[in-house]
Amino acid sequence: MKKIYLFFVALFACTLVFTSCKTEEFIVTFNPNGGKGVLMTQAFTQKVAQPLMTNTFTNDGLAFFSWNTRADGTGTPYKDEEIVKISGHMVLYAQWTPATGTFTVTFNPNGANAGEMEPQIFEAGVVQALSPNAFYFENYKYTGWNTSPNGKGKSFENEQIVSVTSNMTLYAQWAIITNTYYVIFDANGGEGTMEPQEFIAGVKQKLIANTFMPPDSISFFTGWNTKANGSGYFYQDTAEIRIYENLRLFSQWEMHSEP
Repeated sequence: MKKIYLFFVALFACTLVFTSCKTEEFIVTFNPNGGKGVLMTQAFTQKVAQPLMTNTFTNDGLAFFSWNTRADGTGTPYKDEEIVKISGHMVLYAQWTPATGTFTVTFNPNGANAGEMEPQIFEAGVVQALSPNAFYFENYKYTGWNTSPNGKGKSFENEQIVSVTSNMTLYAQWAIITNTYYVIFDANGGEGTMEPQEFIAGVKQKLIANTFMPPDSISFFTGWNTKANGSGYFYQDTAEIRIYENLRLFSQWEMHSEP
């Protein structure tokens, strides 16, 4: 009886420990509070500090300056991207102030090796299109602008219409252009068909295994060659190779030696 009692006491204690250690998830909802933009939400784990999302709302003629737990600004204030711990669901309202004067948008090539762009002047609260991208980066394609070089800030499309309420630098974003080439397999007198094999330039991968049949009953496959007569570069079946242009490989056949 005593053992049974101790078992239930231990079980109850484990349950209490599990319950007390369980973490909860809370949601912060960002309200534009008269501004424009898509309503945003952010998940927080209980007692885990993390930065608030960057504001992406806009408000014609007004500049964003903080968040607040009350729409009229009489609640608890939070800075943009402030690191906080959340202990319950919460709504944060964007707070706005009149924007005056002129602001400068500076365009950073972010690694591009050609092209120039002058800074662009914006009147506070006046919407206009960003200057079209004029940078060029060899082997890369332009994908847009971002307030952070690594693309983790606020994103803007090329020539996006915006209202600027502070000086900012926009960094060109780039994606590498992947060149694709093919290995073409030639039966070189053998029988059958093999589909071309796709390669990414400079990336090593195995050739697919030969499926051609020999031209006669006394021949066997010995590998691939860049020349039909075998005088070019030789590759074994399923060899790992890199290519930087389309490549034709010819099956190589040898006859069985007489016993």
